[in-house]
Amino acid sequence: MTMGSESSPFPPGFSISTPRLQITPFDPANQTHCAFLVKVWNTDDFISSCGHTSVDTPEKAASFIQGRILSDYARYRHGIFLVSLRDGKPIGTVSLMKGTPPDPYYSAPDVGYAILPEESGKGYATEAAKGMLEYARKDLGIEGAFGFCAAEDMRSRRVLEKVGLEFRGIGDLIVFGEKRSAVYALPSMEDLTAYNLTEKLEL
Repeated sequence: MTMGSESSPFPPGFSISTPRLQITPFDPANQTHCAFLVKVWNTDDFISSCGHTSVDTPEKAASFIQGRILSDYARYRHGIFLVSLRDGKPIGTVSLMKGTPPDPYYSAPDVGYAILPEESGKGYATEAAKGMLEYARKDLGIEGAFGFCAAEDMRSRRVLEKVGLEFRGIGDLIVFGEKRSAVYALPSMEDLTAYNLTEKLEL
């Protein structure tokens, strides 16, 4: 990594390793990182599940990484990370996000992922999400995590179940402007009303 210590809380060469993957911080000075973020966030799969973003050029990607992703790293030591195969080929992103006060936020992060369509169906999303949650638990002491997706998105729902999250219901999420979503949470999270998530969940 080429990020200086002033912009990243991670030591040089930091990565989260899983059997087939390397999960590393994004670097706004790395053109490969910037170009890949544009590529993966503008696939039909990503747009259908997450919508369009303004990140459609490497320059905009660099600005987003610098302004948003690095801020999350500095504040929480988690955020959006690059997912690569062991040979260094980028194949997706994995994230642990929760928003920033005073903007809408919830007090436990949610895990998310985006894998290139040509690499989907190989278990990479599940592996990356498991690696991220394990890092959060062991290194950051995070005991609670959510997973959100559209109720009809059965592929994403299966991934969330495979990483150990339990279905808790469907609700209008405050942090996403009352967007209706299926809500998953770790089994240890009992009273979800404590997380500033939604007024109510329907099974």
